Amino acid sequence: MKLHIYFDYTCPFSYISESQIKAVKPSFPEIELVWHPFELRPRPIVRPEVSVDLDTGKAWDPALLAEAAKEGLPLHTPFSPLPYSDRAFQGMHCVNAGGGDVQAYNERIFKAVFAEGKDISDLDVLAEIANDIGIDAYAFNHQLREGIFKDAQQKALRHAYFESGVEETPTFKLAGMRISGAVGREILEKFLGDGLKEEKKSQKAEADAGQRKEKSRP
Repeated sequence: MKLHIYFDYTCPFSYISESQIKAVKPSFPEIELVWHPFELRPRPIVRPEVSVDLDTGKAWDPALLAEAAKEGLPLHTPFSPLPYSDRAFQGMHCVNAGGGDVQAYNERIFKAVFAEGKDISDLDVLAEIANDIGIDAYAFNHQLREGIFKDAQQKALRHAYFESGVEETPTFKLAGMRISGAVGREILEKFLGDGLKEEKKSQKAEADAGQRKEKSRP
């Protein structure tokens, strides 16, 4: 059974939700995570400058900072202008194609954006991140510079923008249900539990239909 996660590396709600998923996933070993890129600002959209509140000195709303703190996550001022995420997503495809740990890569990219203020559109920064999680940085950097995973990223975006019905990040889809936003561990856990129930109900209905079909044969 698959949990489909639509997200962007520069979305703070996706950042918080990744931590929440990591926390609740061990209770649902039968669920496979499938990560779908959803670039909020694809090229050539102009990258926005990150503004800081003059009173608080923070780039983020206090409620968002509180939600991140609840997860034990730092939420600092990101690199400005906010980086494009396409190259980082190409890196995700590269890690996945090589059988690497996609969630570890995602977690490290989020840390680079929101804890370290790094520019994840910089290929050298991405190679450094790959090295941090045990990926061959030279091979990784070479594949990204050659654009080997550009087509894979464009295909992923076509699905996200035009086929998935998703309009915001993060969005989670499971067993015909969906939920969006950094909803918190409890709601996310309930969502996964309800999804499993729906899947089992569907499987039982299919099995019952198959049995009835067998009995109706002469």
